[in-house]
Amino acid sequence: MSNEISYLVFTTNEDPRVAHIRDISGNVPDDSKLARGVSLKGLITESTTFSLSEEGGDMLCDFVDNISAELIISSKAREVLEAEGVAGNVVEYLPFTLNDKRGRPTKGRFYVANLLLTVPCMDRENSAFNVSSVDGRVLRVKKLKVLKEKIPPDAKLFRLGEWPRVIVIRSDLVQRLKDEKLTGLAVCEQGERFTW
Repeated sequence: MSNEISYLVFTTNEDPRVAHIRDISGNVPDDSKLARGVSLKGLITESTTFSLSEEGGDMLCDFVDNISAELIISSKAREVLEAEGVAGNVVEYLPFTLNDKRGRPTKGRFYVANLLLTVPCMDRENSAFNVSSVDGRVLRVKKLKVLKEKIPPDAKLFRLGEWPRVIVIRSDLVQRLKDEKLTGLAVCEQGERFTW
């Protein structure tokens, strides 16, 4: 990876050995707020329980995939993100109980890292996306290119303003996470097709 800052997109980890959570929306009272960049305090608490999917692998990672497009992380991942300044009004770390495939609590603490920072920075000319025929709002992004000049210089991890289900991460933060040997991180370069 070069020293020049670039931006990558979180995507699904395709490794079949990796454990994932099928869905978190069923255990959140107002699941319409998920993946929108709004506060989830009070909706996700330590008594909230999510379970690992039986279809997934058995390798529990620091970044846990889920179809709700939420960033689910371990305590170790949280420590690194906070050390890198991903804290305060950028994100809220919401602890919950993660059960294994047999319904027993897993070891370690996990969090929904609910990103509150949204940055409208999509390069519409060079991205692939669908829009509503009614109001023109973005309904889905398939390939993303960003306009770097629209991104605040201190934004390392944020939701795409045009479609907040997309999580964008700065390349130097990706490198730091890799250097710390955090597991389960799956990102793709701009312009590549991604899934979440």
